[in-house]
Amino acid sequence: MKHSPDLKPSLSESFSSLVSSHAFVWLVIPLFFFAISHYSLAEDLTPVPMASLDGKAFKSKLGPVGKPMDVDDILVFEDGQFVSKECERRCGYAKVDYWVRRAQDGAIEMRADVPCTESDAMMHWRGTVRGDNIEGSFTWVNKRWYWNFEKEFRFKGRLVEADSP
Repeated sequence: MKHSPDLKPSLSESFSSLVSSHAFVWLVIPLFFFAISHYSLAEDLTPVPMASLDGKAFKSKLGPVGKPMDVDDILVFEDGQFVSKECERRCGYAKVDYWVRRAQDGAIEMRADVPCTESDAMMHWRGTVRGDNIEGSFTWVNKRWYWNFEKEFRFKGRLVEADSP
């Protein structure tokens, strides 16, 4: 069936035309806001050499969020690697490479993803070092085929000599 030129387009044709003519806008606006938000984050952070934490150890307390931090630990940064001595001793968590950056206020932020050598568990550490103090949290994730377990912990510590706990 042929349409005569004086007939109005159907609702579906109008919608299709509207969407295609505005597709560019629908794509560009979210990308613009995404780029702006990430640009401002990058502006606030400065890369920090690994040496800024290497050779340091922090005598720390840790515990589940909402409960007392009553577990003693030593957090060690050495040769570009991070380890929680207590988690290594108790559960076989390995030394891993860690990542650092400097926040706008001058603090050093660290992150490390630490796999367990004895199971499929993983710990995601994130902390902030200000002067001689470290504070942060880690998420312990244990995934099995029949269940998933995720628990949030926090930690707080003070710089000590690397060789003396």
